Amino acid sequence: MVEVHITLRGEPDPTTHYVLDIKRFDRWANKHIFPSLSMLPHSSNFEKILRDAFQNTMDLQHELISIKLQLSPYATLTLEQPMTQEPPTLTFSQTYDFAAAHYLWAHNADDAKNRDIYGKCSGIHGHNYQVEVVVEPQSNDPIPADKLDLLVAEHLLEAWDHRVLNDLDDFQDVPPSVERIAEKAAERLLAPLAASDLTLREVSVSETERTRARVRLG
Repeated sequence: MVEVHITLRGEPDPTTHYVLDIKRFDRWANKHIFPSLSMLPHSSNFEKILRDAFQNTMDLQHELISIKLQLSPYATLTLEQPMTQEPPTLTFSQTYDFAAAHYLWAHNADDAKNRDIYGKCSGIHGHNYQVEVVVEPQSNDPIPADKLDLLVAEHLLEAWDHRVLNDLDDFQDVPPSVERIAEKAAERLLAPLAASDLTLREVSVSETERTRARVRLG
C-alpha cells in the first residue's frame, strides 16, 4: 500500500482558526490523487499522478507545496514546489544501512581536551547507521531504485560497512561525527550519481533514533 503525505501552505482562518478545511481537502484528494493510486498496479505512472494533481489545485484554498508517496518503508517519490515561481521538482529517495565503529577525536586537541569535548564518544564504539539518499532523476525513469542501489553499494557501503571510520582516508582530515559522515557521503556519491543521470539533492545520516545530520545540495 502506498502512503500519501501532502503539504500545504496557508494562514489560519480568522473565524475557525484552522489553516485547512479538512473536508474540502479530502474531497480534492479523493478526486485528484486516490482514484489513480487505487488503479495500481495496472497504472504505475506515479510521476503523472503527482504532476496532474499539481495542475488541479483550483479547488484548494491554500498553496500546494509537496506530495510524497511512501512507496515502501525505505523508498519515497516526491513532487515539491516550495516557491510558486519555480516548476515542481521530482525526487526519489532510498534508505540504506551500514554498521561501523568510530571515535570522536580532534587532532588539534590533547587527550584531556578531547575527553572533555566528546566524553564517552572519545572511545571507540559502534553504530548501526541509516543513510537516506535523495536524487532528482534526469531520465525517463522516475523510480531508479535498482540503479541507485548499485551506485550507493559500490561507492559508499562497500567502503564503510563494518569498518573503523577513523582508519579510512575519508576521515583523516576530520573526525567521523555524524555531520562529517553526511558530508563525506555526499562527496563520495555526487560524481558517480551525476554520471548515471541522477542529480544528488540530499544525503541524511542517522546515527541513533535521536541524532541525524542532513546535507542539502542545490
